[in-house]
Amino acid sequence: MVAPSGARIVVEAGAGDGPGGAAGPTPMELLLAALVTCAGSTFDDILVKMRRPAVALNVVAEAVRSERAPRVYTSISVEFHVAVPASTARLERALRLTEATCSAAVMLSSATALTSRIVDVRRVDPAVTRPLRQHILRPHQTLEELVTAGEGADGAAWMAAFDGDDVVGTVGLVPESLPEGGPEPALRLRAMATSTAKRGRGLGGVLLAAALDHAWSVGARRVWCSARTPAAGFYSAFGFVETSDVFEVDAIGPHVHMAIGRP
Repeated sequence: MVAPSGARIVVEAGAGDGPGGAAGPTPMELLLAALVTCAGSTFDDILVKMRRPAVALNVVAEAVRSERAPRVYTSISVEFHVAVPASTARLERALRLTEATCSAAVMLSSATALTSRIVDVRRVDPAVTRPLRQHILRPHQTLEELVTAGEGADGAAWMAAFDGDDVVGTVGLVPESLPEGGPEPALRLRAMATSTAKRGRGLGGVLLAAALDHAWSVGARRVWCSARTPAAGFYSAFGFVETSDVFEVDAIGPHVHMAIGRP
């Protein structure tokens, strides 16, 4: 199809509902895409008008469809992952304004149960991150053993993603030189983790963007990490490059050093 704007979109009008080699989204998938892009851009604009521009923003939607024809969406949940220097109250106000002014949200809410929520990334005390880090990354260690060298040093920072009161993601930065050498000062990423329920939804990217924003703001010239090899593709997508051969970490598995320089 060709949109009124002139943009061309490939739509699989007869495609099934399952994954497969479709050339484009189905019409119902386009409805969700329209909602996500409309809600995301509206939310972002509101934060800018509040003078609280987002460091990073990711929006995802999940929907339930009726089993009976015409198989309409019976419920849609929209989740905003955001890193921004704003209070919880201000973020909730931005969310309510988004629900009231995003045209796609207003239209769809008249026909289906539409809900939205915020998962926000904040600076926290390192101790706040340790239970999730233990559960996801190092179940063989105690919380006391997860205290990281340099976690209170100048330039260090710890961040957590909150879904309500629950910590669902973490990342840390501590001053440490890359073993292979390189520009200084350098910060090391530590304890990048997301809860199982939030994995694969883009929250990790928001956490990483927030960490890099902090690193550049305090004058770091390089950020690096010891990445588990299955996660190397994630870091590569953000501009990190491998700086070492693969090596083994006891009780955890194969890792590789990866680094990114200040833009």
